[in-house]
Amino acid sequence: MSTLLAGTDAPETSERLCDYLETRLSSDDAVHVLNSLPGGNDEELVEDGREALTVFEERLGDRVAVETYQNTSASDPAHDLLTLGDEHGVDELVIGLSQKRSPAQKVVFGSITQSVLMQTNRPVVGVPLPD
Repeated sequence: MSTLLAGTDAPETSERLCDYLETRLSSDDAVHVLNSLPGGNDEELVEDGREALTVFEERLGDRVAVETYQNTSASDPAHDLLTLGDEHGVDELVIGLSQKRSPAQKVVFGSITQSVLMQTNRPVVGVPLPD
């Protein structure tokens, strides 16, 4: 049994992360999913986050246990991922990697990805997101 934690910011990101997870999940695995909003309670962002979490419930909920969380307190998404990972003793973190940057910019990960990679002792899977 594996416990995974996925971080998502949009329904499109959730779709890609579910594509990855569907290839590797077993029926006894558990998936925790976090949508953390760094900008606070903007109603449109909150609704996008809810939709992003619903994707996991709809696509994976009949195969594995799925728990969703949304943090709208304008905290740091990387900190939220790491904290939730510690609280649930997850085996792996799954995050999306944006490809909307130039080749030179791709050398340096985004700040959330970089923070997660530098501060965790857990395996991290980066799923490429389309442009």
